[in-house]
Amino acid sequence: MKFSGINLLDELERVEFEDIRSVFSERSFKKGSIIFTPDNDEDLVFIVAKGRVRIYLAYESKEFTLGILGPGDLYSTHAGCFVQAYEDGMLLTTDVQSVKRCMADIPLFNRTMVRVLGKILQNSFSVIDGLVFKDINSRLCAYLYKEAAQYGKPAAGGIEINLNLTTEQLSTLLGATRQTVSTLLNNLTREGVLTRIDRSRWLVADLEQLKALAEN
Repeated sequence: MKFSGINLLDELERVEFEDIRSVFSERSFKKGSIIFTPDNDEDLVFIVAKGRVRIYLAYESKEFTLGILGPGDLYSTHAGCFVQAYEDGMLLTTDVQSVKRCMADIPLFNRTMVRVLGKILQNSFSVIDGLVFKDINSRLCAYLYKEAAQYGKPAAGGIEINLNLTTEQLSTLLGATRQTVSTLLNNLTREGVLTRIDRSRWLVADLEQLKALAEN
C-alpha cells in the first residue's frame, strides 16, 4: 500500500525536478535493522527507494505501528518514531533544510510536498483513530477493506488482495497478538468473507460485508 498515496520516485523523474534529485543520497539497510530511532540526531527527510520499512512508536513493552512504507513513500526522522527495515532495501535521504529550500525555489515541488504531507497526516490520524476507538476485529476488517478497495484485483469469486505481510507482521501492524489475528482471520474464513489463497494473498468474497464489519 502507498502510505501517502503519491509515489515520489515517479515525481522525482520529472524533468522539472532534476535539481531536487541531486540533493538526495543513498543509504542501504538490512532486513530487521533499526534504521532510525526517536533520539536520532540527524534531521532528515527520506524516500524509500527499495524495500519496505515500518514506522512505529514504542512505550514500555508496547509498539504502535503507524504504517508500512514502500518505494516512493516519504517520511522524516524528526517525527519521533522508530524506523525498522521489513526487508533489505535502500533509502534516499537529505536534510530538512535542503527540502525547505527546494520547496521555496520550485513552486511545483512545493505543491507536491503539500499533497504528500497532507496524505501522511490523514493516514496517521486514521491509524490513531483505529487504535483508540475500534476493537481489533474492526481494525482488521478496516485494513482488509482499504486494501481491497484501493489495490484489490477482480478475480473469480471476489477481489484478490496481496497483503505482502506475514500474520506476525499483520498483527504488529494492527497492535494485536498473532494468536488473536489468526483467530479473527479464521473466523472471517469460516463466515465466507475471506478465502486464503496463499501465505499473503486473500480473496474477499463480499466487499460490502467487509466494510460493514469494519464500521461495526
